[in-house]
Amino acid sequence: MSPSAAETYWNEAAIQGEARGIEKGEARGIEKGKAIGEANAIIRMLRRRVGEPPARLRNRIMSIQSIDKLDELLDFAFTCVSLGEFATALN
Repeated sequence: MSPSAAETYWNEAAIQGEARGIEKGEARGIEKGKAIGEANAIIRMLRRRVGEPPARLRNRIMSIQSIDKLDELLDFAFTCVSLGEFATALN
């Protein structure tokens, strides 16, 4: 027996909904990956320029999800003179 029009509609809607969910999940994953990469770059820059950031500072950097904020912090990591000065930029 073939599916009714309603069943066909619901099946198509479910497939479309699943596809949209996958797209959103992928987009979120890409953004999260960018944030992690940028945060790691900041930590690496600080390590090379002013010394090993303490775990608390590394954790604060890694918790930032805003790419714009991370871009700003990366720029600041190029010019800051100490870990203390950098830490003030996080507030």
